[in-house]
Amino acid sequence: MKRFFAVMAICCLVLVGSTAAFAESVEIYYGPKGGFSRVNNARTLRFSDGSVRPATLANALMHRIDQLEPGSTVKIAMYSMSDYQTLNFILKAVAEKQLSFKLLLCGVSTWSASSRESIAKAVEKAAAEATQAGKTFDFQLAAATAEAMKRNGREHTLEDGTVIYGTMHEKFGVFYRPGNPIPHSSFNGSANVSPTSDQIYAENRVFFDEQPAVARLFAEEFARLWNEYSEIAYGKWLPEKYIEAQQVPGYAKIVFNSEPVDELQLTRIDSELINLINRVEASGSLDLAMFSLTRIELAEAILRSAERNPGARFRLMLDHAQLDDEDPMQSKLGPWLEQKAVELDLKNVQVRYRFRRNAYGYSAEDKKPILLSYLSLFLHHKNVTVNDKEMAIGSYNWSNSAEFLNFENVMFLNSFCKDHQKIINSFKAEFETLWNSRLPAVVSEPHKGAPQTVTLAEGKALHKQLLKTLKKEQNRKILATLDREAFKTLAQIAEGTGLSEKQVKQGISALKADMFIVRWTKDGIEGYSQAD
Repeated sequence: MKRFFAVMAICCLVLVGSTAAFAESVEIYYGPKGGFSRVNNARTLRFSDGSVRPATLANALMHRIDQLEPGSTVKIAMYSMSDYQTLNFILKAVAEKQLSFKLLLCGVSTWSASSRESIAKAVEKAAAEATQAGKTFDFQLAAATAEAMKRNGREHTLEDGTVIYGTMHEKFGVFYRPGNPIPHSSFNGSANVSPTSDQIYAENRVFFDEQPAVARLFAEEFARLWNEYSEIAYGKWLPEKYIEAQQVPGYAKIVFNSEPVDELQLTRIDSELINLINRVEASGSLDLAMFSLTRIELAEAILRSAERNPGARFRLMLDHAQLDDEDPMQSKLGPWLEQKAVELDLKNVQVRYRFRRNAYGYSAEDKKPILLSYLSLFLHHKNVTVNDKEMAIGSYNWSNSAEFLNFENVMFLNSFCKDHQKIINSFKAEFETLWNSRLPAVVSEPHKGAPQTVTLAEGKALHKQLLKTLKKEQNRKILATLDREAFKTLAQIAEGTGLSEKQVKQGISALKADMFIVRWTKDGIEGYSQAD
């Protein structure tokens, strides 16, 4: 109890004594390109050079760096970082503003090693340029390792004997003023620092400005991850000062599953989410926007809540990949939950899936047409809203891997807290836009990246039909030559594929019928593009 009041006192002192560039507030930003809802994607940010830029995920992070005082400290933990425009902006700020910067990445997967090496080279180059200009350059780059995950029991052996390790899947940052050991602001969300998160995927990132009570929670988590799970990739490894932080009433509650409960257990996130699901009111609501729903306990909690509250509304919006449940090893629960709702005669449960026809293509590895994840427009949110008054949001997918292998977090927002209702309303606008963006019956011109949702029956029928169409080699060749931004005439398609004009016409007819592609006129020329 003494520690609790000490934390409150410290937070109050920092807030009162600060010369903040921001008033105390919470803001949320979205991908792609600022979000789908007009109320979200119409916002702008003014930078210190006078430029006004759209309020995208990347710009929101760069804006926060731009507003820092010289000599500030920044600490970011990020599962993946591949946005080099943002990285270069950060490196320039480190040199010009003399920032102290610590970046912690996930180093578990094989693909992340090459990404980390590229980042290290960019940091090394920036450091050399700063040194040549007579400036100090304080940047430390580290990565959480598979060895550390194994050491802490975050591993699992698959049926074929393959051993997989948990990842550092969090995406947060903490900001400190010069000479002040207490952080003043922070951010967290579903989004990696990547072009896809910024421009293609449905994502979120929440900023807590001038809220030391929240920032200290993330600072504690950063210290735990940095000290216990990381190895240095660039710079001199210096340990983090670990200071235990407590939740403060009136601010966001943050739950980290890397935090020990005792000598044997780490914190559980699913139990916190089940408690939230159980707070659905008799005439209330639950809106779920989730990339991966594979944890049975959470799906069952939704069904039980729907049974108890027949007057409440339950809407689940899932990623495209979740509608294909043919592989039982993947444990995708959207279709299962829908079937159970029918069996229980639950009229208050609806499920929709984000969909893109051009996420289908030919896999050379599997030697057949499949849904290709890298072509998909991920619904990457990990969000549930209850009664339009409470919301859980963060890095945690509703999966066994998120619960037992990865290091994850969830933020709990509540309308009783300052500015939280604003964030809940903002996400509701995004959810409603996505939910009501039904798959069009006819496409007359390309609509790149436009949100589209389908029911399970619609999605499964399309899934089957699209795979059937792509079994024909000529159809696959035509679709392959019409990559994401391509516009080609019939003659150009024939030249690019090596097919006869007859074969091209047959293929185009089949692809148009399934709305893989659309014929339209660009600059007075008639040609073809991907429909979505």
